[in-house]
Amino acid sequence: MKFSSITNIGRIRKENEDSFSNVSLNDVDFFIVADGMGGHSKGELASKMAANLFIDYVKGADLSAYDSLLKLQEEAIRYANKEIFSLSCTEDYDRMGTTVVCLCIDHKNKVYHLSHLGDSRAYIYRDRQLKRLTRDHSLVNDLLDSGSLTEDEAENFINKSAITKAVGTEEKIKPDSRSFDMEDGDLVLMVTDGLTNEISDEKIENIVKDKTDPYEISSLLIEEAINNGGRDNITVTTILL
Repeated sequence: MKFSSITNIGRIRKENEDSFSNVSLNDVDFFIVADGMGGHSKGELASKMAANLFIDYVKGADLSAYDSLLKLQEEAIRYANKEIFSLSCTEDYDRMGTTVVCLCIDHKNKVYHLSHLGDSRAYIYRDRQLKRLTRDHSLVNDLLDSGSLTEDEAENFINKSAITKAVGTEEKIKPDSRSFDMEDGDLVLMVTDGLTNEISDEKIENIVKDKTDPYEISSLLIEEAINNGGRDNITVTTILL
């Protein structure tokens, strides 16, 4: 396995509210990408706390005690949520929160475990096709699901960036999770919306195809997002099996 994580402040923002981290534990790798919100450095703090607390939790866990590593991953997210929510209930840190997308790679059993809250995404490039693995927890998606918006109306929806789930904004959270089999040659992307708001899935696929260097892929994706406006912080973790 090879991987590369890169974050960039972009062209407009004065602070980088994105964070990422990872840890390898025997035959298991854990990755997290987070995009904070709240303004006045609250978003930066929330995403850093989420990344650090998530990794600290899995590092301190007895992996052999879990019949499913997905359960551990979700516990780690809830632990981060508890700590961030507690801080967000204080006056100075009101409305602080962060998206997260988390991936556990179980090499021994050749399984991925994926969990997320918010609009940071995961993709897999396999058999020369890019597939989105997550569905944004967003207001626009809720309205699409209910039939209140059409696809055309959603494109120009004024609150397109509004998210409906995050870490630290509620006392109780339920991440969306799934497990699926690994295949040799898989390429997995974990990204914040600073990338996906600037680049279409089709463009992402065109950039990653036929490339085998994770650092090159992460760099090219961020470069393209900046060239297209770079209106938000951009973070990309590229994992190549």
